[in-house]
Amino acid sequence: MLHINNIQNISEMKELFAVSAKGSEMLIDVCGRFFTKNITRQLTFVKSKGFKASEIILVLLHLPFLGVATVRGLIKSGCARLSEAEKDVYYRLKNNPAINWRSLLMSFAKRFNKLSVEHGEASQDAIKCFIIDDSDYHKTGKKIEFIGKIFDHVSHRWVLGFKLLTLGFWDGASFNPLDFSLHNEKGKNKKQPYGLKKSELKKRFSKERPADSAGAKRARELSEKKNENAIKMIKRAVKNGFLADYVLADSWFISQFFIVSIRKIKENAMHVLGMCKMDKRKYVYCGQEVTAKQLLSMFKKRKKRSRKINASYIELEVKYKGTPVKLFFSRYSHRGKWHLLLTTDLNLNFNKAIEIYGKRWSIEVFFKDCKQYLNLGKCQANDFDAQIADTTISMMQYIALNLKRRFQAYESIGELFREQKSILLESTIVERLWGLFLALLRKIVELFEIDIEHILQKFFTQADFEQKIVKILRSLETQNDQGFNYAA
Repeated sequence: MLHINNIQNISEMKELFAVSAKGSEMLIDVCGRFFTKNITRQLTFVKSKGFKASEIILVLLHLPFLGVATVRGLIKSGCARLSEAEKDVYYRLKNNPAINWRSLLMSFAKRFNKLSVEHGEASQDAIKCFIIDDSDYHKTGKKIEFIGKIFDHVSHRWVLGFKLLTLGFWDGASFNPLDFSLHNEKGKNKKQPYGLKKSELKKRFSKERPADSAGAKRARELSEKKNENAIKMIKRAVKNGFLADYVLADSWFISQFFIVSIRKIKENAMHVLGMCKMDKRKYVYCGQEVTAKQLLSMFKKRKKRSRKINASYIELEVKYKGTPVKLFFSRYSHRGKWHLLLTTDLNLNFNKAIEIYGKRWSIEVFFKDCKQYLNLGKCQANDFDAQIADTTISMMQYIALNLKRRFQAYESIGELFREQKSILLESTIVERLWGLFLALLRKIVELFEIDIEHILQKFFTQADFEQKIVKILRSLETQNDQGFNYAA
């Protein structure tokens, strides 16, 4: 069995990895840094045929880097000699409802923070943010426990799967996942709840769990409201020592409940910053109740211009359901669509608000990278506990790779996957996001009158869109070098 603290034959390990020798040493070293006594202690009660749970999890953490995606692939490949454990040992561990995967993920994130501080990589002055968002888990098996149809906002159709709600933490340089929950959608059709026929519902896998087990608690979250669960996640993160200046979210989460709940945590220590729908909700301005569209109509002539962001904007202080907030209306071209950004921080100016909100896209990078490289959401096991285990392991892998980037000169994750033709990251996340953001604003938006939010959403949801954007930008740079004046 592979021992965490005493790997005897590293040269043999190197031959098994689908990466360079340097990469294999990194994985062994980095993963070993996380398995402290505190983390392994959480797993001491779990043993399967004499194998320690911590040792089995360590092997599972390495699967994507071994060139295999599943336990079955591991057993069939030449990598199986990494462990003496048979496939049933792995399946039994992943299906165990007693394992608190939520606690393990949080412990991994806390360990990352501690190592960053010890290594001098953590900045005390950096703006820190909680980021909350959801993503679709597309599935193919109708026998998966609790499976149902969810509405895909990208394709605008109902698909089989789960909704993955994720809370992450931006520490000024890296985004790390802290917590998550899976949700299904019952729908309004009483004849076909969860979008499935009665015969299909009966065929779904099911099992009994102890009511107080971690697995049972996860199962109960399936039907909870996402915004309520988001608040619970943030409270847990704060309780575990994570403190943020802002909570970043898209328009789906921004509501009175969300704003008031966040402001109550740690006695108004955190501010909300997020996009807001220009719907029928009312704001109070000078004692008058008005909608966002009415405010925009009233103050269009007072718009200002930000040279740094290259955008027009309107800044207003109002009250929303009794809470003082600042509204930023903005657009990036004369015929472009107006966007509304809301914050509870009345001291924030437009440029800084846009810069901070730009960090929200780091969670989209996380979803994109984990799905492409770390098999996030690819688990097709029927047991819901295995779905939770697999998701946690993908997130733990992401944290481990972040630690590697923080400790050494930056290397693309793509180097760990030499068979992949595309490069995953070309610079640090913050440089990549902000650089792309400004480049898009300066060139694409001005030239083609295209909505920036629409472009960025496509960037993270369509696999080939990043390459298309890069080609456009390079083409525009080439033409600009040849003497074209885009400002004209």
